[in-house]
Amino acid sequence: MTYQDTIEQAESKLQKTLLFLKQHRLAASPINYSVAYEYASAKNTDIVEYINNDIKDGCIIDSFLMEELYRQYMLNSDENNEKILLRTSSIINTTQKHVQKAQRDSKSYTNILDEALLLLDDSNPQVTRQVVDKLIKATSYTQITQKVLFKALQQAQNKSKELQQHIENLNNNRQIDALTGLYNRAVMDQTVDIWVSNNTKNIAALAINLDHFKQFNDNYGMTIGNVILSKVAQKIKSYVSETGLPVRLAGEEFLVLIPDATPTSANEIAEKVRLGVENLQFVNAKNKQRLPKVTISIGVTEYCPTLGLNGTIQKASSALRMAKATGRNRVYSD
Repeated sequence: MTYQDTIEQAESKLQKTLLFLKQHRLAASPINYSVAYEYASAKNTDIVEYINNDIKDGCIIDSFLMEELYRQYMLNSDENNEKILLRTSSIINTTQKHVQKAQRDSKSYTNILDEALLLLDDSNPQVTRQVVDKLIKATSYTQITQKVLFKALQQAQNKSKELQQHIENLNNNRQIDALTGLYNRAVMDQTVDIWVSNNTKNIAALAINLDHFKQFNDNYGMTIGNVILSKVAQKIKSYVSETGLPVRLAGEEFLVLIPDATPTSANEIAEKVRLGVENLQFVNAKNKQRLPKVTISIGVTEYCPTLGLNGTIQKASSALRMAKATGRNRVYSD
């Protein structure tokens, strides 16, 4: 975004930005700073609304959320869009050229046929032979041009498929968290809106958090921590991907939404997820050292239309806090 601020305005926004980073214990990384500056400037209404809602709902503002906001509302996708437009334009232009040439050749061939019909003369075999030779050459040339056109259309079709795959990959990248492979908040919001509009009943919400994960990161480093986070996310996904929507909310915080789930079935799924993660075994690839067990706590609740999605997440988070307060590595249902 382009700013045309005075020195005083820029200084004021800088102070607000630094205060925001300090309040939420965020490192002054380029992404964190950029999003915080957008928020302090109050020009990007999407970012302002998103952060204000999260603060109101008591959600944690962490680096993961800042990266999500940066990717959704600030990252310039013009370059990708420009590449897609150029490739599409190239396919169209090339195909049009071949089609236009084929049309000209076809018209020329038609004219030759018309002339040949007029020149054919049974009483003059020599002229007839010349006309037939001309027709044979024209037919042969037309066949060649048709083959060229067919090949060009095949190439255009293949390029179109590649382009379609590229577009699908871009769309998927906007929906999937790169580290864990789980869906992001934008997909969660859209999916819940669809479920609600279709009168989907009994949407269970499972708030999931890794136990003592900050201590794990401090002991073994964020690189190993990210591997653990990814493996745990995949284990969660393996239990719910067919029926539910697994989402990464924040750093080590996940949410699973399951439609048409009874309280009993929701708790059964939560217990399977908890036990599945507890049974995971991790080994440090460098020194082959066995890492300590990783466990999760889960809070279970049901989607409440009057509270909406954010209110439901709060309820699930409250149940999660109770699971942690009563010993961790357990499921608590409100």
